[in-house]
Amino acid sequence: MKVKTNHAGRLTAPVTRGPVFVRQGNEWAIYQHLLALTPASSPQLAQSTGLSKVTTSAALNNLERLGLVTQSGVRVGSAGRSPRLYAPRAEAGFVVAFDMGAEWTRGALADLTGSVAVRQDRRTPTHTADLIALLADMVSAMLAEHGVAPTDVLTKVIGSPGVLDAKKGCLRLAGNLPGWESEDLLTQLQQVLGADLIIDNDINLATLGEQKCGVGREVENFVFMSIGTGVGLGIVAEGKLYRGAGGFAGEIAMLPPSPNSTAQPAAGTSHRGLYETCADARAIVAHAHHLGLAVPSAEAVFAAAAAGDARAIECVGEEARQIAWALKAIVPILDPALVVLGGGIGRNSALLLPAIRQHLTDFLPIAPPEFAVSATGTDAVLLGAIEHGLDHARLKAFEQLMA
Repeated sequence: MKVKTNHAGRLTAPVTRGPVFVRQGNEWAIYQHLLALTPASSPQLAQSTGLSKVTTSAALNNLERLGLVTQSGVRVGSAGRSPRLYAPRAEAGFVVAFDMGAEWTRGALADLTGSVAVRQDRRTPTHTADLIALLADMVSAMLAEHGVAPTDVLTKVIGSPGVLDAKKGCLRLAGNLPGWESEDLLTQLQQVLGADLIIDNDINLATLGEQKCGVGREVENFVFMSIGTGVGLGIVAEGKLYRGAGGFAGEIAMLPPSPNSTAQPAAGTSHRGLYETCADARAIVAHAHHLGLAVPSAEAVFAAAAAGDARAIECVGEEARQIAWALKAIVPILDPALVVLGGGIGRNSALLLPAIRQHLTDFLPIAPPEFAVSATGTDAVLLGAIEHGLDHARLKAFEQLMA
């Protein structure tokens, strides 16, 4: 069966009417349509797929027999015999998803409908071996809490800083997690978590999460700009997540900072002179300290600015200029309809957005795009990891049952 991706990047299959792979191709297509329409009747699915009612009914019966589909009731209020309603069977498989942050590791167990059955948040350890052990422990705890057998987990997804080098089996540009760029990292993770493991860039997954559950829904072209412990950009173009040739699309941390910047890179920051060192949370705190403002965090800087402290207001103003400086390069190239701001810094829209818009108006001869603050908050990466895992898990469940 030839599998392809649709405009939203989902795994899907064409409706086939030829003699080869007819039944499996049509059943997969019906299953995909059911995921979007659930609950749905056989006549609805026949209309949606363009298949005959007889073919659709037979496919649903087989999917129900295999355990991928279940009856969920009947449609009421219809003239004549009420048609039966079908829905994907949630317990046909599970996905484990992780968001690996510098401070917090968030995990979730989700069924094949995308419903989260178990959620855990734990502090991220500083050593790689402890971090891998933590992931294994979280998997075991989540499965035990919901009574799920390890064999029922079809896919595990880790959202992590950096970009996976599949050939070398290691991550690059993952400096916010010490030791996470080890050359045998992927091997270590697979030994503990299994071969059914996907590692993806956290900002790309956050962008998927925002596209599925946040303000990016039904927006064909938008960017998700995350500013917090690190800085990154996720790109959705023509409804698809854009990764680039090597997976490095959106790595804006490597851009040069704004010239004549008054921001103060944090002491000991690696790769000095790069954009991230002048725009992330540590840079805001370092700038505040340089101005004589004793604050423990970027959050405290924004709180002080909201209270009217002139030094904090100066720090926030410089941060807005840095964000606009990066968008000055991004907007003319990608022409997004929407810029979504996320991360601990990006969510401070009340203080940042007026200045960002004004700087962009000064920088560019074109109108700035619309702006919005992430609606998924701290769950963006986790939601995206679940969504990415579901595409793989559903196909895997289908292939296993059809084998």
